[in-house]
Formats: sequence, C-alpha cells, structure tokens
Amino acid sequence: MQTTVFYGNGVNLLSKNGKTWDNILREISVGQILPPIGSNTLKYEYIVLPKNKYTEVGHGCTFTVNGVKVTEMIDTEIDIKTKLKEKMTHFEAPAFYDKLAELEVDNYITTNYETFLNNPLMKRGYKRKNTECSIRNIEAHFTFVNGEKKIRLWNMHGSFDIEERIMLGLYEYCESVTKLKRMFEQSNGLLNAEIEKNSWPYVMLHSNVYILGFGLGYEEIDLWYFLTIRKRLIREKIIERNKIIYYSINDNSLDIGKAKLLEALDVEVEPIPFDWSERAYEKAYDKIYKRIKAEMQSAQA
Repeated sequence: MQTTVFYGNGVNLLSKNGKTWDNILREISVGQILPPIGSNTLKYEYIVLPKNKYTEVGHGCTFTVNGVKVTEMIDTEIDIKTKLKEKMTHFEAPAFYDKLAELEVDNYITTNYETFLNNPLMKRGYKRKNTECSIRNIEAHFTFVNGEKKIRLWNMHGSFDIEERIMLGLYEYCESVTKLKRMFEQSNGLLNAEIEKNSWPYVMLHSNVYILGFGLGYEEIDLWYFLTIRKRLIREKIIERNKIIYYSINDNSLDIGKAKLLEALDVEVEPIPFDWSERAYEKAYDKIYKRIKAEMQSAQA
C-alpha cells in the first residue's frame, strides 16, 4: 500500500515568521478587526463581503465597532487573494520541510497554498513536471520524478501558482463538498475512473495516511465530509479500511470531543509529548517524524 503525508499550517509555524490563520486573516483585512468567531472560513467571508468583482476599488465600507466608526477600503476578491499571496511569500520555509522530503512518501497532501516542499524535493534529485491541471482542486497536483521514483503533491485548497484556484471562504468550501458528493455518487464510492484515481480522496482511501501540523478545525467541512464518507464505505464493506493516523501534539490544541469523533471515524489519534520548553514544538515535530518513519518501516516488514 502507498504512503501519504498530510500536513497543514502547523508546519509553517516552526518558522520564525510563521503565523496562525487568524493572524493572517486579520492582516489582509485593512481594518484588522475581525468578529470573535471560531471559523476561519466565515472570517474570510466577513472580510470579502460585500466586496466582489463588481465593486469599484477605492470605495470605503464604514461600520461601527465598540462605538467607533471604522472605514475599510474595498478590494475585489482577487485583490484580497493577491494580498494574501504577497503576505505569505515572505514566510521563511522551516527546516522541517527537509525532513518531510526525506521521507520520500508516494504522496503529499496539504491544505497550505505555498509550495515550500518543492525545493527540498528537487535538492534530492527530483524534477517537477508541469501542474496536472484540472478545473477542480480535487485532482490538480504536481508530479516529481527521480528515475523510477514518482512523488505527487496536492495543494488541496489551491496553490499560489494559480490565485483564482485558492479556496478561502465558506462558499468555496461548500463548492468543494458538492464536488466530492458528486464524485462519490457517480462512482458508487469506488473511485475507479482514471481521473478519480488522480484525486486526493482516492489517495486518502487507498494509502496509509499520516496527518501532522493540522488542527482539523470544524470549518474544514470538505475533510470532515470525506472522513464520514470513508467511514460509511468501510462499514458497508465497499472498501477495505486503510490506516489514517492523526498526530496530536499535547499542547491543549486538541479537545477530547474531537479526538473521540476521529476515533469513531476510524482515524487513529496518536498523542505526542510536549514539554513546554523553548524548542518544544521542534522536538514534538521531530518525534512525529521518527514515528512516521517507524510506521513506514513496520508497514514494509
């Protein structure tokens, strides 16, 4: 069975200038004021609406916060995504990407928009082929080739290579869920067509998956929807149960309810010790790296 590493923005937080999504969204909002809500996709909708491609840039939107009037200049939605790209291109790629590349798994899937993994893979002798283009992020991916070895990378929420494909808000996430639903219904859950076999859902159904650096917030509705479909397919004996391990750093970031829900969905939750020292996160990710290597070796034995 193939091996897949799924990573999120937590890996980028190992960088000196890494930022949480709340901070990033706050920065691309000119007023830098966001409502106290937990969903990042709804925070984005708050930023972008009533902004739209028909809005004349330069007009202001005035609203009141705690009795103080705030005027925020209106950008188009593509302007906001460009602004996001400009903010994130100044990020320094953490050294941990070298360790991710060293694993040389068959597939990498990420919710991140950048392509920090490219250089570490190319330093290891891989050449990146052109993007496998699709109108849907579900199939769009990069392929890296080194002799007979092939590695694929999915930026499942889009990448900065094509700004229009970046998924940020609830509207776009719901579109993704609709596409997933249609894909599974048309194939009766088997995903046998060639285009389906080139999708990240197929990879996550038919490989050993190791998830790290990802909070899996409840706003990640496309992933939660996928996990519930997978559970149903396993329960109905349409597919065999593959291994998905979610590495949870014990820094109070994962609540018990979410852990129980993941276990109910046949996802193994593996706690990672955390000592709150100065290099605690680096040490925690080193532990995750070693555990993934051990799992891979065990699977090959």
